[in-house]
Amino acid sequence: MSEVVIENLTKKFGNNLVLDHINLKIDSREFFVLLGPSGSGKSTLLRLIAGLEDITDGSIYIGGKKVNGVQPKDRDVAMVFQNYALYPHFSVYDNIALPLKVRGFSKDKIAQRVKEISGILHIEELLEKKPRQLSGGQQQRVALARALVRNPSIFLLDEPLSNLDAKLRVEARTFLKSLQKELGVTTIFVTHDQSEAMAMATKIAVLNRGTIKQVADPYELYMKPSDTFTAGFVGSPAMNMVPGKIVKDGNAWKFAAADMALDLKGMKFDSEAEVIMGVRPEHVVISTEGITGIISTVEPLGSVTYLEVKIGGTDIMVQYTGLARIEPNSQVKIGFALDRLLFYDKDTEKLLNK
Repeated sequence: MSEVVIENLTKKFGNNLVLDHINLKIDSREFFVLLGPSGSGKSTLLRLIAGLEDITDGSIYIGGKKVNGVQPKDRDVAMVFQNYALYPHFSVYDNIALPLKVRGFSKDKIAQRVKEISGILHIEELLEKKPRQLSGGQQQRVALARALVRNPSIFLLDEPLSNLDAKLRVEARTFLKSLQKELGVTTIFVTHDQSEAMAMATKIAVLNRGTIKQVADPYELYMKPSDTFTAGFVGSPAMNMVPGKIVKDGNAWKFAAADMALDLKGMKFDSEAEVIMGVRPEHVVISTEGITGIISTVEPLGSVTYLEVKIGGTDIMVQYTGLARIEPNSQVKIGFALDRLLFYDKDTEKLLNK
């Protein structure tokens, strides 16, 4: 059993509160992602799990055992850092073998494990080289091999793809996801990149300013973000957010904003309220009927074209499927997929229509 349970975890650096009463349960064999912007506390949380920082308050359990105060080497976790931290004067073989040498493994056992793990990661031909002779992607695999060679129960990854170029990042995340599934090791991955999180995770925790905003699988996180921060952070382009009011007109409900009004057919609310309407660009459509706007920008990306449509003082991003020759300053009508509209309370910023 290699689950991780975090209870009321708080971390301060002096008077600076970095993590505020964090509660999480990460199941065995899960690929769990900590997602958030810079300064959200995600890397600090990973370092607390690893034992590299002292806990201010709260508890961490690994495999059912409380590890507060337990040294990193005794937690049965392995960590890969953003800069990989390879020893430049060691060969690839010696870099990978180091954790086993420190623990007193025999030469034969070390050779066996290095051979096994280098085979899994497809770096057998690199074992005699030095890190400076490797590409970024190869260095990343060596760092992964060094972490995995002693068969840890928990695998901790702190933005390990951020030093790779765009093409390698896509390849690396596919490889990592397959590797984690093959090995079945509980993995906690830190990133600020929501595309990485969505592509790899079985579950995601979104952090902001030291608090957890939402924990969900990628589908739920994208389709039902629980607050306006998560709604704006997850998804590219970002969700359209339009301030307005939910009002009742007879037996019908409507959304009224400064520059538009929508009949919310089939939707019901407890009361009228000041809200923020959220709608993703793919749930806005160009139509022969609807709200009239002017196209201000066009972004052709091949499989899709993004259109920014100005309706009065409100800008709405529209995802048009396919490559379209649409000219800026053209007049269009847009409609909304009513079953995909989300409404957030203006004051609490929490989702109303769950």
